[in-house]
Amino acid sequence: MSNEKRSEPLAAAEFTPLSSAGARRRIHISPLYLALGVVAILAGLVFIYLLVARAVIFRLEPGHASIEVSGLSFHIGDNFLLLPGAHKVSARADGYHALSVDIEVTGERTQEIELELDPLPGKLQVNSALEGIEVLINGEAAGSAPGLVENIPRGPHVVEFRKHRYFPLRQEIDIEGLGRTQTVEVVLKPAWGQLQISSVPEDAEVMIDGEPVGVTPLAAEVLETGTLLTIAKRGFKTWERQVSVKAGSLEAYPAIELVVADGTVDLSSSPAGAHVRIDGNFRGTTPTRIEISPLVDHRLELSLEGYARTVRTIRTEPEAHSSLELNLVPIIGRIQLSVSPDDAEVFVDGRSVGFGSTLLSLTARDHQLQVRKEGYESRSQEIRPRPDHDQSLDIRLLTLEQAYWAKRPPQVTSSVGASLKLIRPADSFTLGAARREPGRRANEAQRNVRLERPFYIGVHEITNGQFRSFRGEHSSSAVRGQTLDMDNQPVVKVSWNDAALFCNWLSRRDGLPVFYAESNGLVTGWDPDSHGYRLPTEAEWALAARVGPDGTAMMFPWNDNTYPPSTVIENYADQGAAEIVNFVLANYDDGFAVSAPVGSFRPNQKGFHDMSGNVSEWINDYFEIRPVRGEPLLDPTGPDSGDRHVIRGASWARASRSELRLAYRNAGRDGNLETGFRVARYVDKAMAEP
Repeated sequence: MSNEKRSEPLAAAEFTPLSSAGARRRIHISPLYLALGVVAILAGLVFIYLLVARAVIFRLEPGHASIEVSGLSFHIGDNFLLLPGAHKVSARADGYHALSVDIEVTGERTQEIELELDPLPGKLQVNSALEGIEVLINGEAAGSAPGLVENIPRGPHVVEFRKHRYFPLRQEIDIEGLGRTQTVEVVLKPAWGQLQISSVPEDAEVMIDGEPVGVTPLAAEVLETGTLLTIAKRGFKTWERQVSVKAGSLEAYPAIELVVADGTVDLSSSPAGAHVRIDGNFRGTTPTRIEISPLVDHRLELSLEGYARTVRTIRTEPEAHSSLELNLVPIIGRIQLSVSPDDAEVFVDGRSVGFGSTLLSLTARDHQLQVRKEGYESRSQEIRPRPDHDQSLDIRLLTLEQAYWAKRPPQVTSSVGASLKLIRPADSFTLGAARREPGRRANEAQRNVRLERPFYIGVHEITNGQFRSFRGEHSSSAVRGQTLDMDNQPVVKVSWNDAALFCNWLSRRDGLPVFYAESNGLVTGWDPDSHGYRLPTEAEWALAARVGPDGTAMMFPWNDNTYPPSTVIENYADQGAAEIVNFVLANYDDGFAVSAPVGSFRPNQKGFHDMSGNVSEWINDYFEIRPVRGEPLLDPTGPDSGDRHVIRGASWARASRSELRLAYRNAGRDGNLETGFRVARYVDKAMAEP
């Protein structure tokens, strides 16, 4: 190993690495180099910080507040170098609430952030020689004085000082805040003067605003703003007035003359409720307490309808209390009441007076009479007996069923003038025709039905004029120059759907629930519980058109079963229609080539017009032909579905034996020149029988 020359001034650090030959060599690094390296690293870090950091200037209010910022920062005064990102800033100053906020340093080279500290509230020391002064700040109660009022926000405030019997003091005070205490001296001026008070008689008790201050005569303090002065003495009416005296002055009030006190009387009567008059003046109804002037006579008068007038003279002592009860004398009238049924109970003014016919002896005034019996509709009415002569009254109760039907008129009229008659069925009968009936068609299979639900059905077919109230543009047209379009002719050229929509329109117009469900102008179903207008069911139409009083079904609308009819019965295809239709009745002239004005011919035995002629009629039921065996169908409405509806009755265009029979039925859906309709409706929503 060779010896190397070493530099003397430097103290060397050494280490001994191995050479490839296994020799050891020592290398010495000077501390100066190490220090310079550290300095260089730090300088690099500072350079990087200065390169990355952003200048943030804080504008402080107040300006002398101290500030602290979290994280690495360099700052001179309010200027900081901060790394981008979130920092928490705290500021403090004497007299202010400490502030702590989070800020976000962005990538901008310079940012300015304003920080304003809220000043602490101030305090007001109120000094005064008076105690119990109310302090209000800006109209709000703030405490009492003398004393310290705290937590007053910095700034100007209106401060008011109040005390009873003193004039209020109002000042504007600028509160410094910052936790400082300010002092104010308060001197309130008295608001009263002296009032000399006397009374006749003397020695009456004097009260000022409800507080006793002595007896008359005396001088009392009275406020300039007003004081309630009360003078009281036993045996005399209490005297009260609002008085005032200018502050600091002495005044004398005129001598107060006291009035002798009233006496009181508790007045009652049998019966109660009598009107009371004292010396002609109304004073209420019995029982009541009245006050009257003492030592003089007063006229007392009691009056009650149905009772004789009662008059008394009453007198009382000052402040005396007494009671008076008077029995009123009734004025009686008699009513001989006749009641049916004879075991119905009779009530007068809500009190039972017996059963059946009776003689009522009642006071001559209005009474409420009621007669009732289970299973019958009660009767109530007002009665007034007359004492000058006897009266009689006859009450006949109706059973619930009788009362029900008494309120359902036998005939009603719709808002378009269509009259409907009431039918109260309780009949079983057969729809269709027997197999051997001449002219019978295959679709007239016999079906047993029973109708129990009462209904109204139109006396006439709906006219053009009535239908045009619904659709003003409708025309029933004409055939070979013969018009079908006059207002009083039955409407035709209407489909089953058109007729059903007319029924719904009429129900709405007359305030009834609609019968048919609609969607986009098409009928989609119906509500059998509804009592709105509708088309008749086939069973209803047949009952009105062909079932006689004995329940048997007629073949033709005339009295015998011969064909053709020997007299004019209805509007059929007659000689006048020979140029319009192929088949007409020989030797038959009803006077109309096409449809006639409704009601032109005599009604049938049940009072309905044009049931077998003029125009055929739409029926509510879907069309079917299958027979029904077994028990009668109750109030049938036909099949639940179908593609066509029943048409009943002949028309001005029909004349064959088959067509003129009352069992004749057809089917369709679209309008034509010989089919119209009449309306019907149930009496009530549910079953009509009570």
